[in-house]
Amino acid sequence: MVVGEIIDVSFTQLTCEAKDLNNVPTPGKFIKFHLDDYTVIGCVIRYDIGSISEGGYPRALWKSPEEIKSQYPQIDQILKAYFKCVVLGYIVEDKYVGCLPDRSIRLHSLVEPANEREILLATQNGLFLNSVLKTKDVDIAEVVPWMLFFAYIARGKDYHYLEQMGKALNAYLKYDLNLLEPIIERLENLIMTVQER
Repeated sequence: MVVGEIIDVSFTQLTCEAKDLNNVPTPGKFIKFHLDDYTVIGCVIRYDIGSISEGGYPRALWKSPEEIKSQYPQIDQILKAYFKCVVLGYIVEDKYVGCLPDRSIRLHSLVEPANEREILLATQNGLFLNSVLKTKDVDIAEVVPWMLFFAYIARGKDYHYLEQMGKALNAYLKYDLNLLEPIIERLENLIMTVQER
Protein backbone atom coordinates (compact mmCIF):
# COMPACT_ATOMS: atom_id res chain seq x y z
CA MET A 1 0.00 0.00 0.00
CA VAL A 2 1.61 3.23 -1.16
CA VAL A 3 1.63 5.96 1.50
CA GLY A 4 3.71 8.61 -0.27
CA GLU A 5 5.98 9.72 -3.07
CA ILE A 6 9.52 11.07 -2.74
CA ILE A 7 9.56 14.74 -3.79
CA ASP A 8 12.90 15.86 -2.36
CA VAL A 9 16.19 14.10 -1.59
CA SER A 10 18.90 15.60 0.59
CA PHE A 11 21.68 13.03 1.06
CA THR A 12 20.40 10.93 4.02
CA GLN A 13 16.96 12.54 4.22
CA LEU A 14 13.87 12.32 2.05
CA THR A 15 10.75 14.44 1.89
CA CYS A 16 7.63 12.64 0.72
CA GLU A 17 4.18 13.88 -0.13
CA ALA A 18 1.60 11.73 1.62
CA LYS A 19 -0.97 10.03 -0.57
CA ASP A 20 -3.76 10.46 1.99
CA LEU A 21 -4.20 13.29 4.51
CA ASN A 22 -5.76 10.82 6.93
CA ASN A 23 -3.02 8.20 6.65
CA VAL A 24 0.27 10.07 7.05
CA PRO A 25 3.09 7.88 8.39
CA THR A 26 4.00 9.06 11.86
CA PRO A 27 7.46 9.44 13.43
CA GLY A 28 9.17 6.16 14.19
CA LYS A 29 7.39 4.22 11.42
CA PHE A 30 9.62 2.23 9.10
CA ILE A 31 9.13 2.82 5.38
CA LYS A 32 10.57 1.34 2.19
CA PHE A 33 10.91 2.09 -1.48
CA HIS A 34 12.50 0.29 -4.38
CA LEU A 35 15.70 1.38 -6.10
CA ASP A 36 16.51 -1.06 -8.89
CA ASP A 37 17.20 -4.38 -7.10
CA TYR A 38 17.46 -2.70 -3.67
CA THR A 39 14.72 -2.27 -1.10
CA VAL A 40 15.72 0.91 0.72
CA ILE A 41 14.57 1.17 4.34
CA GLY A 42 14.00 4.43 6.16
CA CYS A 43 12.32 5.83 9.23
CA VAL A 44 9.85 8.70 9.46
CA ILE A 45 11.21 11.51 11.64
CA ARG A 46 8.46 14.14 11.26
CA TYR A 47 5.34 15.09 9.35
CA ASP A 48 3.56 18.32 8.45
CA ILE A 49 0.07 19.03 7.16
CA GLY A 50 -0.81 22.40 5.66
CA SER A 51 -2.13 24.48 2.81
CA ILE A 52 -0.83 24.05 -0.74
CA SER A 53 -0.86 27.82 -1.34
CA GLU A 54 2.49 29.48 -0.76
CA GLY A 55 2.41 31.33 2.53
CA GLY A 56 -1.13 30.12 3.07
CA TYR A 57 -2.23 28.77 6.40
CA PRO A 58 -5.31 26.60 7.00
CA ARG A 59 -7.98 28.17 9.15
CA ALA A 60 -10.24 26.60 11.76
CA LEU A 61 -13.64 25.50 10.42
CA TRP A 62 -15.24 24.52 13.76
CA LYS A 63 -17.00 21.53 12.24
CA SER A 64 -16.93 17.78 12.77
CA PRO A 65 -14.92 15.62 10.33
CA GLU A 66 -18.20 14.48 8.74
CA GLU A 67 -19.44 18.08 8.27
CA ILE A 68 -16.10 19.11 6.76
CA LYS A 69 -16.18 16.20 4.33
CA SER A 70 -19.72 16.99 3.16
CA GLN A 71 -19.42 20.80 3.08
CA TYR A 72 -15.84 21.00 1.74
CA PRO A 73 -15.35 17.99 -0.57
CA GLN A 74 -12.37 19.72 -2.19
CA ILE A 75 -10.42 20.01 1.07
CA ASP A 76 -8.05 17.19 0.07
CA GLN A 77 -7.09 19.27 -2.98
CA ILE A 78 -6.11 22.37 -0.98
CA LEU A 79 -4.36 20.68 1.94
CA LYS A 80 -1.28 18.50 1.63
CA ALA A 81 0.67 16.35 4.04
CA TYR A 82 4.40 15.73 3.92
CA PHE A 83 6.67 13.45 5.89
CA LYS A 84 10.44 13.40 6.27
CA CYS A 85 12.46 10.21 6.50
CA VAL A 86 16.02 9.22 7.27
CA VAL A 87 17.54 6.47 5.12
CA LEU A 88 18.72 3.64 7.37
CA GLY A 89 20.06 1.20 4.79
CA TYR A 90 18.94 -1.22 2.11
CA ILE A 91 18.22 -4.86 1.47
CA VAL A 92 19.82 -6.65 -1.46
CA GLU A 93 19.63 -10.42 -2.05
CA ASP A 94 17.98 -10.89 1.37
CA LYS A 95 20.89 -9.20 3.17
CA TYR A 96 20.64 -5.91 5.01
CA VAL A 97 23.33 -3.28 4.46
CA GLY A 98 23.24 -0.55 7.12
CA CYS A 99 24.42 2.38 5.02
CA LEU A 100 23.33 4.56 2.12
CA PRO A 101 22.84 2.83 -1.24
CA ASP A 102 25.67 3.10 -3.75
CA ARG A 103 23.33 4.76 -6.25
CA SER A 104 21.30 7.94 -6.15
CA ILE A 105 17.77 7.88 -4.82
CA ARG A 106 15.21 8.84 -7.45
CA LEU A 107 12.54 11.47 -7.12
CA HIS A 108 8.98 10.21 -7.49
CA SER A 109 9.77 6.79 -6.06
CA LEU A 110 6.70 5.40 -4.31
CA VAL A 111 6.97 4.82 -0.56
CA GLU A 112 5.27 2.01 1.36
CA PRO A 113 5.29 0.84 4.98
CA ALA A 114 8.09 -1.65 5.66
CA ASN A 115 6.87 -5.16 6.43
CA GLU A 116 7.80 -7.18 9.52
CA ARG A 117 10.67 -9.04 7.82
CA GLU A 118 12.18 -5.78 6.57
CA ILE A 119 11.90 -4.22 10.03
CA LEU A 120 13.61 -7.28 11.55
CA LEU A 121 16.50 -6.99 9.09
CA ALA A 122 16.91 -3.22 9.50
CA THR A 123 16.86 -3.35 13.30
CA GLN A 124 19.10 -6.36 13.92
CA ASN A 125 21.81 -4.13 15.41
CA GLY A 126 22.02 -0.59 16.77
CA LEU A 127 23.12 1.11 13.54
CA PHE A 128 19.55 2.14 12.77
CA LEU A 129 19.49 4.11 16.04
CA ASN A 130 22.71 5.91 15.17
CA SER A 131 21.31 6.92 11.78
CA VAL A 132 18.47 8.79 13.48
CA LEU A 133 20.46 10.13 16.43
CA LYS A 134 22.99 11.86 14.17
CA THR A 135 20.29 13.54 12.07
CA LYS A 136 19.75 17.25 12.71
CA ASP A 137 16.45 18.55 14.09
CA VAL A 138 15.02 15.20 15.17
CA ASP A 139 13.08 14.98 18.42
CA ILE A 140 14.78 11.78 19.54
CA ALA A 141 12.62 11.54 22.68
CA GLU A 142 9.58 11.11 20.40
CA VAL A 143 11.01 9.22 17.40
CA VAL A 144 13.35 6.66 19.00
CA PRO A 145 10.79 5.13 21.42
CA TRP A 146 8.43 4.46 18.51
CA MET A 147 11.25 2.93 16.42
CA LEU A 148 12.20 0.62 19.26
CA PHE A 149 8.55 -0.19 19.92
CA PHE A 150 7.93 -1.22 16.28
CA ALA A 151 11.12 -3.33 16.31
CA TYR A 152 9.96 -4.93 19.60
CA ILE A 153 6.54 -5.77 18.14
CA ALA A 154 8.12 -7.20 14.96
CA ARG A 155 10.13 -9.53 17.21
CA GLY A 156 7.08 -10.86 19.01
CA LYS A 157 7.57 -8.59 22.04
CA ASP A 158 11.14 -9.71 22.74
CA TYR A 159 12.16 -7.77 25.86
CA HIS A 160 15.73 -9.12 25.69
CA TYR A 161 16.09 -7.32 22.35
CA LEU A 162 15.09 -4.03 24.03
CA GLU A 163 17.73 -4.55 26.69
CA GLN A 164 20.40 -4.97 23.98
CA MET A 165 19.21 -1.89 22.09
CA GLY A 166 19.05 0.07 25.34
CA LYS A 167 22.76 -0.60 25.87
CA ALA A 168 23.56 0.44 22.29
CA LEU A 169 21.41 3.55 22.65
CA ASN A 170 23.11 4.48 25.92
CA ALA A 171 26.52 4.24 24.23
CA TYR A 172 25.39 6.30 21.21
CA LEU A 173 24.09 8.96 23.63
CA LYS A 174 27.46 8.91 25.43
CA TYR A 175 25.81 7.73 28.67
CA ASP A 176 23.81 10.98 29.02
CA LEU A 177 20.90 10.03 31.28
CA ASN A 178 19.14 13.33 30.54
CA LEU A 179 18.75 12.15 26.94
CA LEU A 180 18.18 8.47 27.70
CA GLU A 181 15.57 8.66 30.48
CA PRO A 182 12.75 10.32 28.45
CA ILE A 183 13.24 7.75 25.68
CA ILE A 184 13.05 4.83 28.14
CA GLU A 185 10.01 6.29 29.93
CA ARG A 186 8.09 6.74 26.67
CA LEU A 187 9.07 3.28 25.47
CA GLU A 188 7.86 1.75 28.76
CA ASN A 189 4.52 3.57 28.31
CA LEU A 190 4.18 2.16 24.78
CA ILE A 191 4.97 -1.36 25.97
CA MET A 192 2.37 -1.09 28.71
CA THR A 193 -0.31 -0.29 26.11
CA VAL A 194 0.23 -3.61 24.30
CA GLN A 195 0.53 -5.61 27.52
CA GLU A 196 -2.88 -4.35 28.62
CA ARG A 197 -4.57 -5.63 25.43
